[in-house]
Amino acid sequence: MRRPVHRQRGAALLALVAIFALGATWYLLSRLNAETGLAAAAAKARNARVLDQAKMALIGYVASQANMKFENRPGALPCPEAPGYFDSSSQDGQTASGCTLPVVGRFPWRTIGTDKLVDAAGEPLWYVIASGWAGTNTVINSDCASPASGMACATGRLSVDGVTNDVIALIIAPGPAIKVSASANCAAWNQTRPTAAPPDWRNYLECENASSPADMTFATKGPSGSFNDQLVTITVGELMPAIEAAIANRIQREIVPALNSVYTPAGWGFAGTKPLYPYAAPFANPGPGAGTSSYLGTAGTYQGLLPFNQTNCTASASNPRCLPSLISWHAGSPTSAVETLGFGYIQTQSCSWQTFGEVWQCDGEYHEDTGSPTKPIVLQMTARFNNVAMGLRAIDATKMVIAARDDTCAPGCAWQSQTVSYAVTMNTDGSATLVFSATMPNVDAMGWGTYAQFHITLDRKVVTDHSLLDTADSTTGWFASNEWFRVAYYAVAQRHTATTLPPNCATGTNCLTVANVTPSGAQRAILILAGQSINGNARPSSALTDYLEFGNRTGSYEKQTISHLKANAFADTGAPNAYAVAASVSVGRPFQFKAANANTGASTLTATAMSPANLVNTDGSSLTASQLQANSVAEVAYDGTRFKLYKRPFNDRIIVIGSN
Repeated sequence: MRRPVHRQRGAALLALVAIFALGATWYLLSRLNAETGLAAAAAKARNARVLDQAKMALIGYVASQANMKFENRPGALPCPEAPGYFDSSSQDGQTASGCTLPVVGRFPWRTIGTDKLVDAAGEPLWYVIASGWAGTNTVINSDCASPASGMACATGRLSVDGVTNDVIALIIAPGPAIKVSASANCAAWNQTRPTAAPPDWRNYLECENASSPADMTFATKGPSGSFNDQLVTITVGELMPAIEAAIANRIQREIVPALNSVYTPAGWGFAGTKPLYPYAAPFANPGPGAGTSSYLGTAGTYQGLLPFNQTNCTASASNPRCLPSLISWHAGSPTSAVETLGFGYIQTQSCSWQTFGEVWQCDGEYHEDTGSPTKPIVLQMTARFNNVAMGLRAIDATKMVIAARDDTCAPGCAWQSQTVSYAVTMNTDGSATLVFSATMPNVDAMGWGTYAQFHITLDRKVVTDHSLLDTADSTTGWFASNEWFRVAYYAVAQRHTATTLPPNCATGTNCLTVANVTPSGAQRAILILAGQSINGNARPSSALTDYLEFGNRTGSYEKQTISHLKANAFADTGAPNAYAVAASVSVGRPFQFKAANANTGASTLTATAMSPANLVNTDGSSLTASQLQANSVAEVAYDGTRFKLYKRPFNDRIIVIGSN
């Protein structure tokens, strides 16, 4: 039986509608998926911008704090937001006053001085700090860039995606709340966003990031559907250059004036108006622990380490800087007491060593001159001390005591301490002569008997450590406590040491010369703040090439624009003047390589799949000897026919102590 035509047409129409419906559904779903993908990408891009903004603000804040007077731990990261300030409209974003590291908490935006930074989901950022990088417990300086430095350094590092490199902090965009399913490295957790303090980071961070911060292990990715954290890392290599710039500024402001005040003409008895500086300590491994340097200034040494040795300390194998016997009595010193004005005389005197030769003591009796009974009597003692100019020293006036009492009441009456005056004179052998005295009570005026007793003591520790060595000093203590002296190279003009008195180098003749520093050829003394190791060698070490760049290693001092080592520099496997790297080269694209040997003249460079090409200066001229040094890093670019040497990473910061 034949079906009606209109019924067949109706069935076809229904089929066509169904096809259109399926197509429309597919189109809508594909559009939704595309829009969802676009939205996710937009959210990630927004988060990346916010995280980068927070990172730059954090580095800037740490550098700014490091540059502030009275900041005694420059370089320390701020703690996260105090847990009790969670979601407070007036206090959120304020850092906690202290934190136990490692720590996870909210980003302290208010303390740092930014707007309240939130991710694409409207959530405030979170923040992680590795051990040692906040608070006051450890040392922060350029050598802390190496966790194996052996220093009491901030050596904590965070593991990210199973790799522990140089990461010391993280900032995290937590994303919206999700239900975390249990899986590898993920604990099941149904996130909520409560408003009560303190916050539980498991409601914001997922999987490895939500585990105890004590394991210092974090991740940038996790199981699909169970992980939406987005991270940015902060490394030592990124943070330290900003800190070093601040430290160089503070050394110039706070340490240099102190160095200029150590040995002045008025304080140390030499002519002229210009200060004297201590001898340098020969360069040796400057680190603690495995470090070998005693920081002992040596006569005739004019470049090396700042002579940061200590004398008021207890010697130990772990502190080679402690030299308690360095300051010693010069032969024939000290003398017995004498009366200096001639209006009286010493009747009796007995002098002897006390406390194993540390203290010289004289006791006796003095008379007034019968012809001038009202004239003053001055008792004086002289002592000379070895090795003073071999470090940073000061005079402790409390170690000189002169006292008197009536002979008729002795020993029952108390000694009366007298006001002591003194003068110190530096000698050309680096020793110093101390003369101290006091005007004694007039026997008649005091109503005493026919004579008086005197008591004089002089402690060897009258020559003491300068306040620059004191970690508790409110102005300069940070330099010692954070051990920046270990990365501060020191050079002094010979004529500004005790070798030549009065100190006075002549510009252009026997002062120091530092390229690109004015006035030219007029520097009396300098410090060179060594940045992080550029050649990649572990520090501390006994090789000066691991600390200073180019001419600064050899006394041809130079100040250059600071430029930093990139994350990866290719290793040179060639010979002197014939360098070779396993690098794929593109025309005009710069790259860095670490030279294995110094060049002695014109040089070539070979890269992957290339024949040797000339390595020249930017003006096309051939290299001259020592433009590249062993273990130094150079940045070059290929112009299609040859390699051009554009710059050398350089992070030595020249700090002038004094100039004519």
